[in-house]
Amino acid sequence: MGLEIVIERWQGLDGKTDFRWSVWHEGKRIQMGGAFGEAAACEAEAQQFCLTAFGRPSDRVTRL
Repeated sequence: MGLEIVIERWQGLDGKTDFRWSVWHEGKRIQMGGAFGEAAACEAEAQQFCLTAFGRPSDRVTRL
C-alpha cells in the first residue's frame, strides 16, 4: 500500500471551505494536519511531512 496522503474537503455551516490532510502508511493513519484555505497548500504541507518523516514523497494522493 505504501505512503498515502488523503486530502479532505470540509464545508462549514457558514459556507467556509477548509482542506485538511492526513498521512497513511500501511493502512494506518500516522499524522494529521491543520486546516488550509486551498487544497494545493494543504497537499504541500503533507508532502513536506512525508519528506521529513520518511525521506521521500508520498506514493499517492487521494482527494475526498
